[in-house]
Amino acid sequence: MSLTVIVLAAGHGKRMRSKLPKPLHAIGDRSMLGHVLNAVDALDPARVVVVVGHGRELVTAHLAEIAPDAVIAIQE
Repeated sequence: MSLTVIVLAAGHGKRMRSKLPKPLHAIGDRSMLGHVLNAVDALDPARVVVVVGHGRELVTAHLAEIAPDAVIAIQE
C-alpha cells in the first residue's frame, strides 16, 4: 500500500499581521512548512502534495529548496 500525504499550506496569516505567507514563518531553525514536512517524512510517503494559495510564488520557491519532490496543488 502506498501513502500520499496532503499538506494544506495555503494560509494567508492575516492575524499574524505579516506580508510573509503563514507557512514560511520560522519557528526555531525552520519554517512552519518545514516542520510539517519533517514530520511527514517519518511516514515515508510515496507522494507528498502541498496545497498552496496566498504567496504561492514564495511558498513554491521554498518548497523547491526543502522538498523538491513534493507535488504542488494550487488553491485559487
